Amino acid sequence: MKNKNSLQYQFKKQLALSIGLLVIVFSFLLYQIFLISIGSTMHRTMMSMAGHYAKQVERDANFVLPNDATYSVYLGKENIPEDIATLFDFDTMKDYGLSVNDGGKVIKTSKADKVVFIVKHPIRNNSQRLYLLYDDSPKRRGPPHKAGFAPPHGSDFPPPPRLERPEGAPPHFGPELPKPGPFLNVPISIVFVTLLAILLVYGVARRLIKTVLEPLNELTVMAKSLDENNPELSFEVVNNKTEIGEVAKTLHLTMDRIHQYHQREKQFLQNASHELRTPIAVVSSSLDIIDLRTSQGNTNIFDQHTNIRRANKNMAELTNALLLLSRKDGTKMGLDTVNLKQLSTIITDEHSYLLKGKNVNFEIIGDDDSSHELPKALCRIALSNLIRNAFEHTSAGIVNVEISGLSVLITNSSSGLTDGYNNAGDEQTCQGFGIGLDIVRKIVEQQGWQLALSSDKHKGSQVIISFEEKGQLG
Repeated sequence: MKNKNSLQYQFKKQLALSIGLLVIVFSFLLYQIFLISIGSTMHRTMMSMAGHYAKQVERDANFVLPNDATYSVYLGKENIPEDIATLFDFDTMKDYGLSVNDGGKVIKTSKADKVVFIVKHPIRNNSQRLYLLYDDSPKRRGPPHKAGFAPPHGSDFPPPPRLERPEGAPPHFGPELPKPGPFLNVPISIVFVTLLAILLVYGVARRLIKTVLEPLNELTVMAKSLDENNPELSFEVVNNKTEIGEVAKTLHLTMDRIHQYHQREKQFLQNASHELRTPIAVVSSSLDIIDLRTSQGNTNIFDQHTNIRRANKNMAELTNALLLLSRKDGTKMGLDTVNLKQLSTIITDEHSYLLKGKNVNFEIIGDDDSSHELPKALCRIALSNLIRNAFEHTSAGIVNVEISGLSVLITNSSSGLTDGYNNAGDEQTCQGFGIGLDIVRKIVEQQGWQLALSSDKHKGSQVIISFEEKGQLG
């Protein structure tokens, strides 16, 4: 069952009502115009005939007036037969006026049994009036005539009887009548034309519905089918060249933007939960140490306060850096003076707990004076992930950090370091080295730095990051 509140239903309803009303009104007007035309034609025809007989009476008072079953002429209303006189009000008739009696039907769907036309015509120098009567009865339809006065061709009225040319009349008395055509039932014709008009309008309406309402339905289906997690779904209505297609395209693009926004938010939360683990762990361990020392009466907790402040500062810097990283415009952070060796030393101290219980030798190689203008928070995130990944996935052997200018080379004995980078999008590794290397990759792409990774079963893994924006690594 169709929804009566739907646009398609309302459109069809209003269209049907408006077209139906127009068809009815114009059909009625057409019918009235037809009747007026017939009446005007009959009036003119019968006036000519009545004028002719009036002149004959003026010339000869004893002129024999025709009186047959179809056309009859009467001098004075008292001479009109009673069955005809009861059909008209002669007192209200005006000179030269036409009166018709057809049964009084407003809409005539079939031929009336009896239609009577009568014209009142004055006679010069005579107080009496001449009445020309035309009795149109189907059973009295006579044969066609070539001369005389008659209604127009195809008017649904039979021609009058042939009039003999009176003495003294011109040779060509009366107009030459055309041959009568087939009988035309005007009401049925109007109904037929009305049906054709309705069919035409229905065809136009269906085409309009197909052009306008069907794309609207497709737009509704599209709106219901749009999935924020899968905005790549294609819909045919997007290719529509009308305004509906523009709306569909805008809706599709909006959903894509929402998807990208949610993806950035999701990535930010994953990155934040991954990066903030270490400073949160530092704060937690420092608070445990403070509680332990306080319970033992030891008030020397300055070093732990320093660790908490540093961890708090790191969390603030990490949050700002991750927010910047999640932005779509890729705006770069402000620059600070960064000593890469000093920053690497702090990071290794924070993650030294990952080497406890392992037979791993660690060494930082590089010039102490390696200060450069760099975004400190992003450098910290990149180096922290690379060093932490090396610590986590090296069970035995060596881990070296070598600093040369703007480049930092990290080597370790494990060959599995780069697996996390290759599977960075895997949800199962989102809290391990996979997401860490994915963050590094995004930072490198955003800042225009350089990153290279290699792995070998015998030689281990090697990662080199260059904080230079130009040039390529060898």
